[in-house]
Amino acid sequence: MNFEIIPLQELDAAALAHLAALHSAVMPTLLADLGSSVVARYYEIAQKEASVVGLCLVADSGELLGLALGSPDPAALNAKLRQPLTWFAAQMLRLALTHPRVLFQLAQSVLSASNVNILQPGQLELTYIGVAGSAQGQGLGKSLLAAFLAAARTAGYQSVVLSVETDNPSALALYTRLGFSIAKTFREGQYHRHRMEFSLSQAKI
Repeated sequence: MNFEIIPLQELDAAALAHLAALHSAVMPTLLADLGSSVVARYYEIAQKEASVVGLCLVADSGELLGLALGSPDPAALNAKLRQPLTWFAAQMLRLALTHPRVLFQLAQSVLSASNVNILQPGQLELTYIGVAGSAQGQGLGKSLLAAFLAAARTAGYQSVVLSVETDNPSALALYTRLGFSIAKTFREGQYHRHRMEFSLSQAKI
C-alpha cells in the first residue's frame, strides 16, 4: 500500500473531521466515549499547539489511515477542552442525560490519575496512536510509530513515554519491537498499565 506521513498541522478542516472520526473508530478511549464533538474539538486544539507532535498516515487516495499524537503536557491539552465553558457544560449535560456511566468514568479518571504519568523536562508522551481497521496487518503501525519517534527527536525531545494496558499484547509487542522498555507497572482506576519509555538520545530510529 502506498502512503505518506504528514504533520497534523497540514490537515484542513474537512480532513481534521475525518481524523476525529478515525480516532473514534479505532481507539475505544475515554476521549472517544465523550462523543464526536469532543474528539473533534481535541484535535482542533492539538493542531494549534506548537509543542504537540502529531502525524497522520494518508493513502494515495487521500484516505486517512492512521494517526499518532504526543504532547509534553497532556493534562494541559485536555484542560483546554473545558473552554469555552458554556460549550463544555453543554457536553457534560448531554453525557449526564445519555451516558451517565461515561461521566462517572471521566470523574474517576481525573481523581485516580497516577503520579507515574508526570512528565520530566524533555519528555514527550505518546497519547494516541492507531491505524484504520482496513489497513491493519500491513506494518503501517510500525512505520507510523517510527516516524513519530523521528519527529520527536527532530523537535528536540529527549525521550518518549507512553502508558499501555497490560492486557494489550499486540501494542506491547509493537512498542517493544521498536525499542520501548517497561519502566513501571501501575494501576489507574480500573486499568492495569505499563509505563514504557524510549530514549531518543541513545537509540537509533
